[in-house]
Amino acid sequence: MIAIGAIVVYFYLGHLPAPVQQALSLLPYILFAAVLLMAVYFNLSNLFYFSLVCFLSWFLIDQNYVLGTSALNIIFIGTLLAVLLVGLMTEKGLLTFAAFPIHFLMIIIVFASYGLWVKQPVWLAKWVMPTFLPTTWFEWTSLGQTSLLLMLLSYLILISVFIFFRKRQVFNAMVTLLVVLLLYHWSDDSLALSLTCAAGSMVLLFSTLQESWHLAYVDELTSLPGRRALDEKLQRSLGIYALAMVDIDHFKKFNDSYGHDVGDDVLRMIAGKIGQVGGGGKAYRYGGEEFTVVFNNHSYDEIQDHLQALIDAVAETSFVVNRRKNQKPKTVQVTISIGLTDSIGKGGAAQTIKTADQALYQAKKKGRNRLQVKA
Repeated sequence: MIAIGAIVVYFYLGHLPAPVQQALSLLPYILFAAVLLMAVYFNLSNLFYFSLVCFLSWFLIDQNYVLGTSALNIIFIGTLLAVLLVGLMTEKGLLTFAAFPIHFLMIIIVFASYGLWVKQPVWLAKWVMPTFLPTTWFEWTSLGQTSLLLMLLSYLILISVFIFFRKRQVFNAMVTLLVVLLLYHWSDDSLALSLTCAAGSMVLLFSTLQESWHLAYVDELTSLPGRRALDEKLQRSLGIYALAMVDIDHFKKFNDSYGHDVGDDVLRMIAGKIGQVGGGGKAYRYGGEEFTVVFNNHSYDEIQDHLQALIDAVAETSFVVNRRKNQKPKTVQVTISIGLTDSIGKGGAAQTIKTADQALYQAKKKGRNRLQVKA
């Protein structure tokens, strides 16, 4: 959507009011300041450097500070290396002692790029501007073949890492590299430069906001929506709904016996099962070993069979633990208890949750591994 908006503005600039046209020249500065403030506020070094790369690349090219093909390719390769390192290194914060290595590496890259830019030794010019492929293939760009091949290699690395780890900063690194490539391609078009820089900053801005939302509303361990998401869901519910509180039986004892790593594996397994519950239920992690399932537009008597099937599915799933590497794997049974109610006749979400908790307590008291209903 951001890219489409930038394209529309580019082709219809003449139809926009004069103040809007004048404001476009300030847009890269405004968005850069916004992203920079967000990077400082959230203490994110990767966001800081990505936004800085987009802005400085735009500024240097737009103001014609990068003159000469050799100098242009030197700066591009230095930028490429900086973005790749920031995208692949673990986020250590921006204003922390742990972030010193990334800051140190960025300083080295800046000074090395500047030194080579000023000196431009002959050997370097031959290395960044080779012609081992037909030159007719690259008439569309002022970048050398080495720069483009390094760009392609960097993208392949980033895409591979993103596929396996789904890290937001790797995605942001790919966005930044694409923005930089487009900036170098449109070096003679001031409007295209400004819109490309602005679009890149906006993508980084929205990506960070989305990541912040994810951290606030999604449980990192189980990938289920968390307590805050549940509270907002119940506040918005207008009709009737059934609500189930789910608890893993003897989880503390299990955790103490086999370790927290195995306990985390149990939580993930249970979360996966609960997330597949039938009847249109939406699962949430309530906290600790407790989960909540909400069934919109259902009373409790309509979804008991689905919850009983969930209890049976968990009990029938073999869970293998191995406390020591020199011990044989051991199969244990994991079970859950469920307390169920609905919103009919309740004073609100808090009362509904309290009633489901009371039903869960009764299920525990009656022997666990069972469903208990309370109106």
